[in-house]
Amino acid sequence: MKNEEALDFFNNMAATTNDSKSVKLAHVSDFTQLDADFILARVTDDSDILDLGSGTGLIINKIYDKVHHITAVEPFSQFTRFIVSSKNVQIINETFENLKLDRQYDAITIFGTMHYFNEEEAIGIYKKCFPALRNGGCLIVKNQFGVTKDVTVSGYSEEQKSNYFAQYRFVEKEVDILQKIGFRLQEVADIYPPEANRWDNTHFYAIVVKK
Repeated sequence: MKNEEALDFFNNMAATTNDSKSVKLAHVSDFTQLDADFILARVTDDSDILDLGSGTGLIINKIYDKVHHITAVEPFSQFTRFIVSSKNVQIINETFENLKLDRQYDAITIFGTMHYFNEEEAIGIYKKCFPALRNGGCLIVKNQFGVTKDVTVSGYSEEQKSNYFAQYRFVEKEVDILQKIGFRLQEVADIYPPEANRWDNTHFYAIVVKK
């Protein structure tokens, strides 16, 4: 599994989307207010935030007026047209692979995104994030993780009616990857209510690490 396969999935979605919630693959649920509250509890109104995989801005649109600046990175402009237009929100339509970071941030947020990268790709992204984070700043990674081992999904999804690719790495492995790069673990938070976790072998967590 490589990210280019996941990009194909979202490229097809972006080409036809007319709904900001289209990026929520489990269409019956939207926990982005919990995401927003989780982020706001760990930043201040002076914080500069880099958000990777911003999608349609379901989180950004809830927090942009409570922080100093947000750089939103999302490959597909069809998604980012739903992001609020504000002088403190910068939108970059670029893949993570090609992204050039030339400033530092107080917080980096990656929500619902890292399971679309395999382990090697994830290491590359985290290494790119490390120098972009100010000393004392936090990186928050939230998505589904494997409960006891890596869980890789590759093939046709009846639920999505499309080919679907994801790698839900064992949560302890993801923490270890981050620590080997130099991040310091702050917490692994069970961020959502029980009903959000639909499968026995994966679970939503938010990993918070600091530089």
